[in-house]
Amino acid sequence: MAKWKGKVIGGGIGFMFGGPFGAILGTMAGDFLDRSSIRISGFGDNDFDAINSFSETDRSFIFTTHLVGTLMSVAKADGQVNRQEIKTIESTFIKLGFVGDDLAYIRDLINKLTYENINLQEMCSKYRSVADYNERLMLLRIVYLVAFADNVFHSSEDNIIKMIVGYLDINPNDALKVRSEFVKESKAKKSYNIFGISPNATKDEVDRAYRDLSKKYHPDKVAHLGDEFSKMAHEKFREINKAYEEIKMEKGY
Repeated sequence: MAKWKGKVIGGGIGFMFGGPFGAILGTMAGDFLDRSSIRISGFGDNDFDAINSFSETDRSFIFTTHLVGTLMSVAKADGQVNRQEIKTIESTFIKLGFVGDDLAYIRDLINKLTYENINLQEMCSKYRSVADYNERLMLLRIVYLVAFADNVFHSSEDNIIKMIVGYLDINPNDALKVRSEFVKESKAKKSYNIFGISPNATKDEVDRAYRDLSKKYHPDKVAHLGDEFSKMAHEKFREINKAYEEIKMEKGY
């Protein structure tokens, strides 16, 4: 795959990662990426037009790198990172379909971030300035996926994810709907919670909730992040439609 090969990640991209992140990426450049292609130029922290200046490969790289940083921040929530947590993060990327040089880059970044302090607020703030809302929702969903992977959701993880929601400027109601996807509960209750509505919701409320979720999670919104994340988006979209059909069947319309 090696879709990121050729990306130059020196000082030009360092502004997005902040603190040790930029330095770490700079030291990794020689190991994984050649220096033969276009350098990504820097943008100001508040330059939201930056999104349009990145290619799809750039955005995939930026998303994945921030995702690793965010997942490692959650893993460190209790003050330490154990081998099982690292294995869970790595296996998540493998299940998504990452292989070869790209997986090697992810593993190396995980290893280096294990021993580095991450300024979570700065990292999220800088990412927010170059990522659209659908990308941030996708990132949060994967964070919850990993956090619930061991079937034990610790209070320290819950607290730091709430901080991430704030730093990424994600609507709390949207965050709650994402969280509901991974909480164990009855199928009927889960469908309503994913839609953010009560079992007493009217047909208009159900339809409106469905349209809102379909718009936010349509696979086309994150297709630029690559096949790995696009596949996940399609699975989420199918779950939304399945929940919608279950609610309609239960209500008899």
